[in-house]
Amino acid sequence: MTGDWNLPAAPPAPTPLPDNSDPVRLLIVAQAARAQALYTHFASDARFAVQAIATDPADARAKLTYDSEVALVELVTFAGPAEFGTTFAAYRGAVAALAPATLPGSDVEAVRQTPCVSQVLPEQINLPELAGVLYDTARNRRTAQNGNAASFAPLRGGTATIGFRSLAVWSPQGGVGKSTLALALALEATQRRIPTLLVGLGAPDGIPLILDGIRPDPNILTWQAAPSHPDGLRAAIQIHKRTGQHILVGFRAPTDVGGFEAFTGPTSLSNLAFQASMAGYALVVLDVSTQELAPAALSAANTLVLVGRADLPGIRSILEGVSLVKDKMAGQHAIPDGAIHLVLNRVRDTTLRPDEVIAYGKRERRDFPPLAAVVADDPNVEVAINRMEPAYYGSDSLRRAAKSLGNLLFPAVVSAAPAAGQPAKVKQIGPLRIKL
Repeated sequence: MTGDWNLPAAPPAPTPLPDNSDPVRLLIVAQAARAQALYTHFASDARFAVQAIATDPADARAKLTYDSEVALVELVTFAGPAEFGTTFAAYRGAVAALAPATLPGSDVEAVRQTPCVSQVLPEQINLPELAGVLYDTARNRRTAQNGNAASFAPLRGGTATIGFRSLAVWSPQGGVGKSTLALALALEATQRRIPTLLVGLGAPDGIPLILDGIRPDPNILTWQAAPSHPDGLRAAIQIHKRTGQHILVGFRAPTDVGGFEAFTGPTSLSNLAFQASMAGYALVVLDVSTQELAPAALSAANTLVLVGRADLPGIRSILEGVSLVKDKMAGQHAIPDGAIHLVLNRVRDTTLRPDEVIAYGKRERRDFPPLAAVVADDPNVEVAINRMEPAYYGSDSLRRAAKSLGNLLFPAVVSAAPAAGQPAKVKQIGPLRIKL
């Protein structure tokens, strides 16, 4: 556990449900863009606790074990009724299925025949109405199971807007694999032809230690010499020959951090993200490996991937991270509730199960973030690191998690990166504002 972040005092805690009843445990299964919108809505509703988000059938099957009461399922996520039925055949909760208007009546009827399906609803249903349907479904199930009805809190609104994406990969806990995951996410985005800059914030930075061909210099201090000049960032960036990944290396030594003003002014990390967007990058991945820089990195981000271990110290660390973002730094960043994504790394048989982590976290905070991905403990990660190769290519578990997160965080595919020297044109694709 880390100490005081030297930030303003936390605001008062949110008002609890009137009767302290447990919120409805919800699983969202939808295509990436819709999943983000649905999560944003239900995360702002005190009646619900989103357990996890899944964006494809395999991801859904993995997360059906997380003790959700209700699953909200967009049927277009599945190839057809047969795949849907196979996925949810043993589910013990209730499923509310969202069907597109073009779905044949025979397919709708096949979905209805799945035992766990409580209703099939139109895909374009009004979200407050949908929340009411899901809530009534859970209330009726609780009444049937317990013999009495629970009380319910009023609906609360909430929105989130995401444009250019600056993504912080962070944890208050050390040794959880932040740098490995940050590199994997950057490589996943680059493979999707999304112009991506990976920024190391270690001191000393670990990227040159785990990636062959990347040197300690030039680095972020090179950019510090000309932070607002168009050529300042270009001069500091290295390109990994094998992968084509653009990388801004962090600090050579801990003593370099003290003279770096990361929070305000031209060398702030917020200005770094802005300069990257002006240079044509659609995505900046901040590998937040130095805890002193965490508040500045969070202030520069509009998306957070919070990494944790599946054990009790890991849960407490995740809770501390949520507290920093939502309480101590409230109003000092642009990360909405719907853009905080939890990843459990190095999960194995001797750790807690992911559903146990979520259940414990939700008991401590109702706004504990939903689980976005699980990375199994894989010795191939260490093998790749020892070879100074990206573990993204050597570990199936890490690569699957990166792809699942990629579907959720940056589903857009860009046909080509911007050509050097050409004026950038801006195109809105899904959640990203891409400079073409």
